[in-house]
Amino acid sequence: MKNEQSPKGEIIIYKAKGGPSIDVRLQQDTVWLTQKQMSELFDTERSVITKHLRNIYDCGELEQKSNVQKMHIANSDKPVVFYNLDAIISVGYRVNSKRGTQFRIWATNVLRKHLVEGYTINEKRLKAQQSKINELQNAVRLLGNLALLENISDEAKGIVQILSEYSRALNTLDDFDHQRLAAPKGTKKSKYKLTYEDARIIIEQMKKKFRDSALVGQEKDKSFQGSIGAIYQTFDGKDVYPALEDKAAHLLYFVTKNHSFVDGNKRIAAALFVCFLQKNGILLCKDSSKRIDDNALVAPHAHDCS
Repeated sequence: MKNEQSPKGEIIIYKAKGGPSIDVRLQQDTVWLTQKQMSELFDTERSVITKHLRNIYDCGELEQKSNVQKMHIANSDKPVVFYNLDAIISVGYRVNSKRGTQFRIWATNVLRKHLVEGYTINEKRLKAQQSKINELQNAVRLLGNLALLENISDEAKGIVQILSEYSRALNTLDDFDHQRLAAPKGTKKSKYKLTYEDARIIIEQMKKKFRDSALVGQEKDKSFQGSIGAIYQTFDGKDVYPALEDKAAHLLYFVTKNHSFVDGNKRIAAALFVCFLQKNGILLCKDSSKRIDDNALVAPHAHDCS
């Protein structure tokens, strides 16, 4: 058995007892063969393979859409249709059960090895990433201690502060990934509801102030209106995002993710996020301190929310 790497997965050579050698494509945790390869594997005409596949799909034994994939291969000017292991084995039972059994046992062992090795590699990669995060956090803590010294410049202290914010963000993302974050109750009383028209005014103010190009804020489709409407959606008569902080966070997320503009998507999302918080009176704490640190929202421009 020989393995080769391909842009479309791993190629493994299968040699059946008393049969031909076949290049088997390993991708998406299953194996793939063409009709031609199946005819070689089961030592029968391709028309027989086609007939059996048609019967398999017609009788509902397998769903064609989930068991077929078109792939580009070398020396072919158009995509080639491949069938996964479920389809191969179903054909094998109809054509030659002995050959089918041999291939099923071989493929199962190959997949088991692939999954185990893949899990091991991913586990090692995750541990290595966590080790690097821990090293970064230790370095940031050391820099933080150095920043307390009187002979450290304000510029150096500012750099340490930015690094500390990024370190804190990494911790927050890790907590989010492991579902350790609890959503706060937030602010329910709304002073201001953002509309599409208001959003366009904020965008035009931002463009004028920072002399942005005409492409900034130019909508590619109607998805921007959907992003604004999404934060006010309800289910069973209740707000999906009841807290203002929740609405603001999802406004930032939806506008960034939907990429509705030709240019300036991140800047616009950040501007709307800050303006939404300000107009609802929750941008500042009760003691007038900032709820969001200057380094927490990394954006290339300040925002005019007047």
